[in-house]
Amino acid sequence: MNRLDFISSFWQRYYLFIVGAFCFLFALIGSLVSLHRYWQYEAFYFDFGIFDQAIWNVSRFKPPVIEHFVIGSKWIFADHFNPSIFLLSPLYWLTSRSEMLLIVQAVIVAISGFVLFSFANRILKNSFASFVILYCYFFFVGLHNAIITDFHEVTIMTLPLMLTFWMIVKKRVILYFLFLLITLGFKEIFFTLGVGIGIAIFFIQPSWKKIGVMTILLSILWGMFGMYIVIPYFLGGEYIYTPELPQTISGKILSFVDQPVKRHTIFWSFASFGFFPIFSPAFWASIVQDYVVRFMPNNVPTRWGLGLHYNAQSAVLFSLSTVYGFLFWKKRLSARMFGILLVLLLSISGFISVIVLKTPFALAFNSAFYQHSRDFGFLDSLVKKIPSSGSVMTHNNLLARFSHQKVWILRENYESDKPEYILFDMRDGQNPNNFFATRNFNRIPELLKNDPNYILMYHTDEQFIYKRK
Repeated sequence: MNRLDFISSFWQRYYLFIVGAFCFLFALIGSLVSLHRYWQYEAFYFDFGIFDQAIWNVSRFKPPVIEHFVIGSKWIFADHFNPSIFLLSPLYWLTSRSEMLLIVQAVIVAISGFVLFSFANRILKNSFASFVILYCYFFFVGLHNAIITDFHEVTIMTLPLMLTFWMIVKKRVILYFLFLLITLGFKEIFFTLGVGIGIAIFFIQPSWKKIGVMTILLSILWGMFGMYIVIPYFLGGEYIYTPELPQTISGKILSFVDQPVKRHTIFWSFASFGFFPIFSPAFWASIVQDYVVRFMPNNVPTRWGLGLHYNAQSAVLFSLSTVYGFLFWKKRLSARMFGILLVLLLSISGFISVIVLKTPFALAFNSAFYQHSRDFGFLDSLVKKIPSSGSVMTHNNLLARFSHQKVWILRENYESDKPEYILFDMRDGQNPNNFFATRNFNRIPELLKNDPNYILMYHTDEQFIYKRK
């Protein structure tokens, strides 16, 4: 037996074990980086804390009230209609540690990868090609950023979205609608994704044309129900995320490429999957709707790049469309040429992730990253001085540690909320996100010094805790 025959035989015998190990390694790396960022106070109340607080409250059979810097203390449905997040609430019957959500997030994405492999293997009937697609998915920097940047419902949604398409190819109608509803239930704006799924059905499961139409109608109804009924009810006003779109048709078209960061995102997203999604018309509508939601509004530049959670949906759509892009070329190339293409894509995807885009997952292999977590003992000591029953006002990164109790983002008119404890970290050179939604930060300590209702309970040269009398 020559070396190639041996490798082929080994792969056919152990590929499921290799895929499982790859998924486990992905979950482990994602968890390690996320946890240490949390321990380094790089997880914030916006967005980690608001989800943690809502999920925790429901686990205690309380209303999912959050503290929002725009809408105040209201149900999370006043911000976004995302009931599917509460599927995670029972996990808080096992532990009270907030870090649990970060581990679960990484594990769920890893499981979605296994579903992707199973989906691809059913379509392509080629386990190695299916592994290459899984590899591209797991090496996509946009997905890495989604996992290590706080916690978000879009990232968790990767699994039910994968399962929705899995049920399409398996023709399981009831389970399909179950996972579709769970997917839609992660955010009201996912109705556009639902429309894309319905269009994809006409291509990948033609016998389901009626279900495709039903999916489109159901998705539109879900979006309208969330944006015009549920959210206004809990908000007590109109939906606050109505986008500011370009006024002209040319402006709308150019909005996809009018900024360098948008062009960068589109190019490297397609390149990370070898541009194979181009050959999958079934997913064109889904990919376009993703970029419409992210790029067309004028007022949300945070959605444009490869950072944050906005790329989690893209990762799923690009990987699934790559399956059908592979199928297109598999029918047109010899087995040898197709195999060469697969090996080439492995190299390209890894090179883009590690060398070009410098994946944050590389932190998992940097000893200095782990050692840096030890540098925050002074903040750990500060946080531990606050009793778990006390109400707290502090800035964005510290507030994430108190999301299982009554909290407010730090602001000048603190007296209107009367928090029991107010915390400050006055160090220079902090992450600007630490002061998100806080104005006149340097003025607040001066007000408290002269406030007869508060006493200085604890302080160092740079950290302060004020307690209400």
